[in-house]
Amino acid sequence: MKILHFLFFCFLSDPAALVKAKPNIWSAAEGANATLRCPSTLSGSTKFFCKEKCERAEDILIKTDGSTAQSGRFSMKYKDGSSGKGTVFLFFTQMIKSDSGMYRCALGKSSAPESYHDFEVRVSNDLDRNVGFYRTVTEGENITLGCSNTVYGQRKFFCKNQCKNEGEILIDATNNKSESGRYSIEYRPGSTFGLYMTITQLTKSDTGEYRCGYGNPLSPDSYDTDDVLVIDATQSESVTPGVSTHGPDSSWLLVVRASLDGVLLIAVFLMLFYISKTRRNFGLNTRENDTKMELSPGYENLDQTSKHKESKRTRTKAALH
Repeated sequence: MKILHFLFFCFLSDPAALVKAKPNIWSAAEGANATLRCPSTLSGSTKFFCKEKCERAEDILIKTDGSTAQSGRFSMKYKDGSSGKGTVFLFFTQMIKSDSGMYRCALGKSSAPESYHDFEVRVSNDLDRNVGFYRTVTEGENITLGCSNTVYGQRKFFCKNQCKNEGEILIDATNNKSESGRYSIEYRPGSTFGLYMTITQLTKSDTGEYRCGYGNPLSPDSYDTDDVLVIDATQSESVTPGVSTHGPDSSWLLVVRASLDGVLLIAVFLMLFYISKTRRNFGLNTRENDTKMELSPGYENLDQTSKHKESKRTRTKAALH
């Protein structure tokens, strides 16, 4: 029974949960200038800004021990934070189609990164070049955005567009957590951003600019702006030739997923074999008790010279049927 419990556990467990979540996608217009902020959970002395995984010298766009560095159209700025951890800002200028792809910002020793953050960039002709980066998500998903670079205040707000009128205000509250339909805002003391805005069950009509901050929404004390682009499922995978659409070390993750699927198939076979063998042995043991002989499927062991055995076999078959 322990084997069966284990097999049922395998069925109820989702292998995808063991695979890291896919990286964020950021979209920008060709010719745009855009900035990204890497998570402040990174730590280390040497800063890396790479296309792909920093594994080859040609992948490394910037590698520096300083607080600022530039290489062509790419630049980096490091800002110290609390607990010895800081924030890395990445700058893209005059973006071109070939900038599309997977990127990594990382910190660590001079020889190799120790902690990193992966993300995907997509460059398109269909977006506003004055916006910068759009956080790109698929219809039906939920999104939570942090309000960075804001000064705390008791009154908190969440708007679509620029909070120029009452109709653009989604939430205006003094509580640390407030909700209105699919929109919510929450203040989390001690967290990276402090204030967060969330939209659930995204639709294409949710595409646009969002603003959250403190104070009166129409004349705020401080605020932060994010632009969201909602795409349908057919656009969720990159269509740029040669661009990887998977997360960090995706080939390894796919092997893990395939291996787990293989283990489940083997587990199913073993379970069926175990049940079949158990039933077969039970049936054979029963027949041994009745006939004192072993019968193989499709084979009749007859003794033409023994009427007693023939009669006994006939009775056995009748009993089995």
